[in-house]
Amino acid sequence: MSYAQKLDDVAALLDHLEGLEPPMGSGGAPLEIALSLIEEDPGQPRRSFDQAALEELAGSIRERGLLQPIGVSDKQKNGKHRIVFGARRFRAANIAGLTTIKAIIQPGQAGDDPYDQMVENIQRADLSATEIAAFIEMQLKTGEKQKDIARRLAKSKGFVAMHASVGQMPKVLPDKLSTSPLRAVYELYQLWKRDAARVEKFCARHESFTRPQAEAFIEEASAKSNDSDKADLSTDWGSRPEHLAPQPVEEASNKNARGLHTGEIAPTAPRKSSSEVVVRVRHEQRGGGRLVLGRVSKRGSHFALVVFDERDDEADVLLSELALIEMRMEASLP
Repeated sequence: MSYAQKLDDVAALLDHLEGLEPPMGSGGAPLEIALSLIEEDPGQPRRSFDQAALEELAGSIRERGLLQPIGVSDKQKNGKHRIVFGARRFRAANIAGLTTIKAIIQPGQAGDDPYDQMVENIQRADLSATEIAAFIEMQLKTGEKQKDIARRLAKSKGFVAMHASVGQMPKVLPDKLSTSPLRAVYELYQLWKRDAARVEKFCARHESFTRPQAEAFIEEASAKSNDSDKADLSTDWGSRPEHLAPQPVEEASNKNARGLHTGEIAPTAPRKSSSEVVVRVRHEQRGGGRLVLGRVSKRGSHFALVVFDERDDEADVLLSELALIEMRMEASLP
């Protein structure tokens, strides 16, 4: 057999094996897979891509190549691999004019677990608050509980609760998520439930805001609300019906030296409790502390006052960020 015929036989064999990648990539060396044989996952959580950032990444790929491979599934029924992670790199590679891309094949079919891409993107801080909120809302609609979503995302219950509330907010608040932090928007939402007009005016005046700015506004607004409530109570008292108004004090002559009516038995003085209820709580980031009872937070009904163990300082904390740990009786100080 001539050398040319041997080359033809080898070429025919390669043609026959085309597209049959060896079972590697799952922990092994990445493969070079044709971009035309890869498709994006329609259920992937990322909804928006910064075009300028894609162009910048494409320029880097042209200069230095793709430094980190993407993850893809085994071939689907349509003969294509589906992206498990790395959609941004895939798009940039297309812009850079590549025909193949380094990829690691992930076991199983893409889309079996919607959390795969979500966790990877969250860890890379690669998703907006709106995109995370949309994913969490979708999972809640399937019947999942917030605590289960938090566990699977490896995030706190407070993180999930804040994002889950985005779908319930008035449009003026989610519109600020592209320029303002979620926690600030979430805290404004708690105030909005009590004073919608004031919050909407604040949002109209501020294209963006920081969390300290939002907190200062909430504290000021809550103080004004409290002053208004006190004024209303004062007005109501003066306009009460005659039978509810304070009654004039009887003449002293009808009372004895102890201020009691003739024949009236003096009431027994209430006993002072020698113990008090202590409620222990835990915060996601600050650790354990004691709930302050008998006083309310100036920041509204969704906040609590907590004295934290580590610094023995008192702070206003969102109730959704606290976990109830213990309730017990303790001897009170004399």
